[in-house]
Amino acid sequence: MSVRVRAWALLRHEARLQYRYGIYAAYGFVIAVYVAVLVAVAPLLPAWGTAAIVFTDPSALGFFFLGALMMLERNEGVRRALAAAPVTARDYLAAKVATLTGMAVLASMVLTLFLHRPAAPALLILAVVLTSLQYVGIGVPIALRFRTVSGYLVGSTGFLTPLIAPGFLALLDPMPDWLLLVPAASQFRLMLVATGAVAADPVQILTMLAVAALAALAALWYALWALRKELGK
Repeated sequence: MSVRVRAWALLRHEARLQYRYGIYAAYGFVIAVYVAVLVAVAPLLPAWGTAAIVFTDPSALGFFFLGALMMLERNEGVRRALAAAPVTARDYLAAKVATLTGMAVLASMVLTLFLHRPAAPALLILAVVLTSLQYVGIGVPIALRFRTVSGYLVGSTGFLTPLIAPGFLALLDPMPDWLLLVPAASQFRLMLVATGAVAADPVQILTMLAVAALAALAALWYALWALRKELGK
């Protein structure tokens, strides 16, 4: 089987699993709630409110949905079956990354339709993609530590909180340039810039993009390493 054919087969398989497990329905419900909040109270939100909502989508939501999905796979023996199939750890990770990041981008674009301030859609999409890549990458090795969905949802919070909490340093005004080296702060700050809540010069934007990209690459490398230990290939 060619790489392209195998990739499409894995994506279809992943999409079917996520649909069967109710991931799409749950994601759609959460986004509908976000939209309802924006429609009802957006004029009352602070300038950073919309960016904060968008930031939680590929980070916290993507992280928890990934873990729940992997727990359900474990319970049904999906990964044991994959370990015996001609599927590599890279294939498995790529399917998760593509589908979950695609949902995050779609959700962010839906949310931008309800923004009450100028936005830079291209920058927002790029920030969402890089953020999603990092948190999917982080979520994989953490999910491998747990056995049940409830155990993951409770236990993984201890891993996620110290990673995502520094993002709110991006609300400092002015924000010291050295804080741009903190991945969560750069990701959130990019979304603040993209939604028009704050301004940044080109050097700052490029720095934030570089930091977010390096964080995403590091997280994906670690996820791949952990999966190779799990799947044995």
